[in-house]
Amino acid sequence: MSDTTYKVQLEKTLDQISAARAAWEEGTLKASNDELYAILERCYAVFAEMKDDTAKRRSLNSLLTDRNMKPRTSTSLGLKVIRYVFGKEGNREMAYSRVLTIAHDLKPEEQTLTSYIEECGGVEEVRRLTKIKDGKSMTSSDYKQIAVAGLNMARIPVASFDLPEFIQPNSEYDEDYVVGLIRCNPDGTGDLLFGNNDAKVIDTVLIASGKYLDQKAQDDQKGLEAADVAKRRTEDVKTFAPKLFAAMSPKVHISAAVPAAE
Repeated sequence: MSDTTYKVQLEKTLDQISAARAAWEEGTLKASNDELYAILERCYAVFAEMKDDTAKRRSLNSLLTDRNMKPRTSTSLGLKVIRYVFGKEGNREMAYSRVLTIAHDLKPEEQTLTSYIEECGGVEEVRRLTKIKDGKSMTSSDYKQIAVAGLNMARIPVASFDLPEFIQPNSEYDEDYVVGLIRCNPDGTGDLLFGNNDAKVIDTVLIASGKYLDQKAQDDQKGLEAADVAKRRTEDVKTFAPKLFAAMSPKVHISAAVPAAE
């Protein structure tokens, strides 16, 4: 058989397999997924109902115990619901339980679970979003950008004062920031003693600030979009930062007469 003949036959065979795959996706697979999502939708309703209700969660624990499926103290609520419905605890059930938990944390309230799963690309894609919740998909650069964006939105500073000569921005750094060393006094006051405008030092503080602002923003609101985590979180922080800093009324007074370091 010549290479040309084999190529023609191979193309025909693969085209036939591809057509069978398409028919499966539009038929059996789609019907199977629709049925699965409908079951998970109902599981999610039960999960959400008892998420913040201790008595209802204990009722579920009792039901599982009655059926010789007594949960461990470390077993998540999502897995408890899924275990009862599916009757076991395997990799598949673990994935389903994560879908419930992730959807509760990240899904817009008005969106159905089915719509959310389909939007994300399926159960497996939703399961992978656990990285978002833990912040593992966020880089130091992302957190730094969050801090810069969030702090730029803060119109009410904690304190304002004239910069002494020994605390000046680094002209080679992208942002006008310096890091100040403040001594905390027993009477609740603070003394600004030193400033550092080294880029690495500023980066370290901005990254820490970004992580703090990000956590506060995520605590304040839900509905995180999965498409672009860093961009979405930056927008969340920009929305939240003014509220955070507005709550910090400028009661702090720093004297402009700060002595220069010897």
